[in-house]
Amino acid sequence: MDMFNSDFPMPTFQPSQLPRIREPAQMTSAYASVLPSYGSKRDPGKALLQTLGAPSTAVRDRKIPQDWNAAYNTHVRLSDKDKNKSETQRDASNRLIRDLDQRTKTKQAEINRQLQDRITTVSYWKQRLNTEHASICQEITNLNMSKQKTQQALAATELPTEVATNCLKNREGREAIDLVQDLVDDELINELNLLSEIQRLMQTRLLDTDNRLRKLNDCKNSLELDIRDKEECLRLDEHCYKLNNGSSGLQQVSQASIYEGNSSTVDDHENFSQKNLEQSEVARVMSVLQRELNDFSINKSNDELQKQSELVGAMFRQRLKELTDAKTGLDSQLEKTNQEISSVEDSLHQLREALRSKDGPMKVATTRFAVRSKRPNVEQTRDFVHGGLMNEINEISSSQEALKNQIACAEETLHRLMKNKERLQQDIAIKKKSIQIDEQQCLRLRKTLNWRGFRPAGM
Repeated sequence: MDMFNSDFPMPTFQPSQLPRIREPAQMTSAYASVLPSYGSKRDPGKALLQTLGAPSTAVRDRKIPQDWNAAYNTHVRLSDKDKNKSETQRDASNRLIRDLDQRTKTKQAEINRQLQDRITTVSYWKQRLNTEHASICQEITNLNMSKQKTQQALAATELPTEVATNCLKNREGREAIDLVQDLVDDELINELNLLSEIQRLMQTRLLDTDNRLRKLNDCKNSLELDIRDKEECLRLDEHCYKLNNGSSGLQQVSQASIYEGNSSTVDDHENFSQKNLEQSEVARVMSVLQRELNDFSINKSNDELQKQSELVGAMFRQRLKELTDAKTGLDSQLEKTNQEISSVEDSLHQLREALRSKDGPMKVATTRFAVRSKRPNVEQTRDFVHGGLMNEINEISSSQEALKNQIACAEETLHRLMKNKERLQQDIAIKKKSIQIDEQQCLRLRKTLNWRGFRPAGM
């Protein structure tokens, strides 16, 4: 501010206000003859010098009253001007002091308001960060629980896999014709394939969950770092807000040393926190989707595995019914065979008794024929008795031969029946073993599953 360029007007004086040297209207008689009047046209200085006898060269140093008056007026005017300028400068200085003091106070108040606004803004961002931090911590807990359920689901597939594998191994103990690739084997193999797919799916879900957990932890660390920075910023700004001109420990710091070039703009500050918040929100949303995907995979896999287990159980029951029906049929055939064997043995006994019963008549007839052959001479005739004995002997021989043939046929039939009985007994034993394997080993083993599948508790 130019203190001389003031709004105050410079004082001006009228000629009538300036002091003047009085010019006498009349001179005394003593000087009238010597000094001319001031109104004469003679050079008064020269006249005065002539009177005083001064050298004529001094006439040049003399001034007229108008010069004196002008010099006086000039000095007065300059003095007044300097005084006015000084007053103006003092007023300007006082006004400058007041203005600068007010400006300083206003600026300090504005800075306090800005600090308060900044504290409010940083507190707002800190609150949002804290809220998001609490949310992401909760989500990490939830995702860890989901991971634990998925791990339990994966571990729970071990028992069904072991059961299905043991069932297939046990069924390898079937013998002969019962060692068939039936529907039970097919469904057990399908169950093992399903379990293998479920295990791969659970392992994939666990890998994805671990990736999500790493993302969540990274975002959590970023939020915690940002929160710590915000807390430190709030501590410093609140300390600055509390400072005043009377605070202790104040020191003047050069402005160049305040910032080292690593400062950021307000937009950068807000964008940084907003980016952390957005990344955390995205990570939480993806984590929620991962948890839903884990639960869906567990539930769907459990439902499919339970359906497959029920199908395997139905195939076992169907196969057991077939085996039981076959064993019942074989038992019935064995009973009939046993009855037939008994009948054949009875018939064979009768045939043998009948054959033995022909021995007496044969002996009587042959004895008679031999005794009569001893008749003498002409008595040795072929009479009716002779012909009858011959016919009887031939008939008995034919009967014995027929009985022997029948006995041979009966013995052959009995042999076939005994062979068939043996086959039936062997087949029945095979069926019993197959039933024992499927019912006592496989189905009893599968009851250990207690089918709630592999769904973890709480789901």
